[in-house]
Amino acid sequence: MGGYDLIKDICMDLLYPRRCALCDAVVPFGGGLICGKHKALPYVTGPLCMKCGKEVDTEEQELCYDCERHVRNFDRGFPVFNYEEPVKASVLAIKYHNKREYCDFYGREMAEKVRPYVGRYRMDGIAYVPVHRRKLKSRGYNQAQILADKVSKLLGLPVLDDILIRKEYTSPQKTLDNIQRANNIKESMTIGRLYPGHNNILLIDDIYTTGVTIDVCAGLLRKAGAQHVYYSTVCVGKGR
Repeated sequence: MGGYDLIKDICMDLLYPRRCALCDAVVPFGGGLICGKHKALPYVTGPLCMKCGKEVDTEEQELCYDCERHVRNFDRGFPVFNYEEPVKASVLAIKYHNKREYCDFYGREMAEKVRPYVGRYRMDGIAYVPVHRRKLKSRGYNQAQILADKVSKLLGLPVLDDILIRKEYTSPQKTLDNIQRANNIKESMTIGRLYPGHNNILLIDDIYTTGVTIDVCAGLLRKAGAQHVYYSTVCVGKGR
């Protein structure tokens, strides 16, 4: 099966040249997932918040401002990039302009960020932030699910489909403050299918901003039986 997939990928690259996940330029055959002009990307680097994984100012600062103020339902986060260009526009292109192929690059980056911790934290399953069926129908895909599938294949962890369900359609979160956003998400989410025996779950999404969405989902995963919940996203906002 592996050999067949490789031949299929080669044929697809020849027929439909891969586009750079950062600027959409054509990548030469065999040239990777991004083009060579991108030398410096906004990777999240230390020192890091020991809870959400975003950058903090000094090594002595264990938690970021947001995590100091809020009790988190997740144990630790592993975001890959800061929410800055050129990654910012690229991730939004996945979300709003059907650039699903970019998930190959970001799924690989997420898997490599999490890989050193899979054994340490005994991660045994992957969940993802769901979208409502109405949004899924109009968009045609859930980018968090695509990313979860990519990470699953690279890390050898099963995807726990439908463990989280978006039961209510919610309005865009940008117009809401943190309390309204939390209430909005809590009312829209529920536990779906249960997966007994999966105790240490990696939760996947594309962007972490305030952390409300990840936190609500992590709380539901704990109610569904998870003992520990970790998360990874493509991007994280720097916040405070």
